[in-house]
Amino acid sequence: MVAVTAWQVISRFILNNPSTATEEFVRFGLIWLSMLAAAYVVGRKGHIAITLLSEKLKDGKKLALGLVIQFGFLFFAAIIMIYGGSRAVSLTMAQISPSLGIPMGLVYLSLPVSGVLILFYSSVNILELVKEKKEGAPIETQVDNQIKIN
Repeated sequence: MVAVTAWQVISRFILNNPSTATEEFVRFGLIWLSMLAAAYVVGRKGHIAITLLSEKLKDGKKLALGLVIQFGFLFFAAIIMIYGGSRAVSLTMAQISPSLGIPMGLVYLSLPVSGVLILFYSSVNILELVKEKKEGAPIETQVDNQIKIN
């Protein structure tokens, strides 16, 4: 993306002949990168969190909060990203991007792909919470690892 953007700047300001395909490519690439990065952050448990409530809770309530957060991710990923994203893909697959000539559905495909990854990572996070609870690990430590800000 950096190389393509650099070429866009060179072609626009030095050659006075801007390339429209590079601008569209970077825009679509940024959309895909953002969506995949969101899934990655969920997998690394590095999402933004407000810890005011979680710091005051103990043991079972803290575990419940961690589970509610992960189930919230599951719900959002399943309904909004996978279901809604799949609908957006099917509705826009016939539309062709002006510069690259690719179906716009490929751009929107980043939603369901990222949604599946978030669904997977949230499921793993829930299983880890339950497993650590059964093994007797301190709830404060495991839930703090789930909802901390990195």
